[in-house]
Amino acid sequence: MRKKHGGNIYKVAREKGVKAESLIDFSANINPLGYSTRFKKSFASIDNIILNYPDQDAGELIGALAEYHGLAEENFLTGNGSTEFIYLLPGIIRPKSVLIVAPAFTEYEQSYQRAKGVVFYFSTKEKDNFAVHAKDLLDELKRGYSALYICNPVNPTGVLTSKDTLQEVFTFAQKKGTNVILDETFIDFHEDQSLKAGVKNYDNLYVLRSMTKFFGLPGIRAGYMISHPKNIEKIREKQEPWSTNALAQRAGVESLRDASYIQKTIQYIKEARKAFLAELKKLPHLTIFPTQTNFMLLKLKDSAPLNAHELYEKLLEKSIIIRTCEDFQGLNDRFFRIAVKKKNENKKLASELKKILS
Repeated sequence: MRKKHGGNIYKVAREKGVKAESLIDFSANINPLGYSTRFKKSFASIDNIILNYPDQDAGELIGALAEYHGLAEENFLTGNGSTEFIYLLPGIIRPKSVLIVAPAFTEYEQSYQRAKGVVFYFSTKEKDNFAVHAKDLLDELKRGYSALYICNPVNPTGVLTSKDTLQEVFTFAQKKGTNVILDETFIDFHEDQSLKAGVKNYDNLYVLRSMTKFFGLPGIRAGYMISHPKNIEKIREKQEPWSTNALAQRAGVESLRDASYIQKTIQYIKEARKAFLAELKKLPHLTIFPTQTNFMLLKLKDSAPLNAHELYEKLLEKSIIIRTCEDFQGLNDRFFRIAVKKKNENKKLASELKKILS
């Protein structure tokens, strides 16, 4: 069965009988500023890109990634979004048992079940705002697992685990022979906390990165992996040819080189999130969990007059889409996730929530 996913705006539009552009999609955590203006300007010379096969090695994009992250080109492999690697890795690692730090992106479990790996969960606690405690996780890893899956910052909670904490976990995992898949899809907002440099010393570390969220490119499907060169070669052998199309390669290169856009995005999200949170904190019946990225997890208290599914339906009547979270391990139908979007859109959602919850 296909897992639920945020951003399925076309399906919602078909069911509602409206045009997709009439909907405000808070279910997908995409940069509200859109994609890089530098990439947009490159459209004038796009004919040669479309009329030729893409560079199978994605050489220019790999070079741009190496320069941007300060690592060797041999540490990178591009793909059809980070999701391609989520589904490639189980067949390469062939895990007997997998530990997923939860709540977590639902595709992790689905990919490992396809590889017939047994999935276990290390569940963070609501009372701790879903923070990862290193001691507890290390105790669990002592049981012995083929692979550990951890997202940082976490989707859907927005929790950012410190670099030092993760370093401790990865060092222990290496001693236990546990492969670590670190999903850094949202780390662009806190690049200084990335563990990407660890691939120099940890051959059991696979870092997943995406250009979907921060760089506003969901429709192009541009993602990449950072890992030890021997891992990169092994995965490249299993990867289908031309998995990174020519437009995705151009988008990636231009986006990475648009320093102004990157800084503007970080600043905009910081300001918009602060203002959005201030509005949401005025509302009754809501628990708002701390977040360090461009989305937030909320919970309808028991005193709320409805659950997340009912809230979804009421907001959809106002052409607003949110992400219910009952399919995330450890969450239920009181939880929902919303993106930080343009300031006027954030105000609209806060206003509609006020009407419903009051």
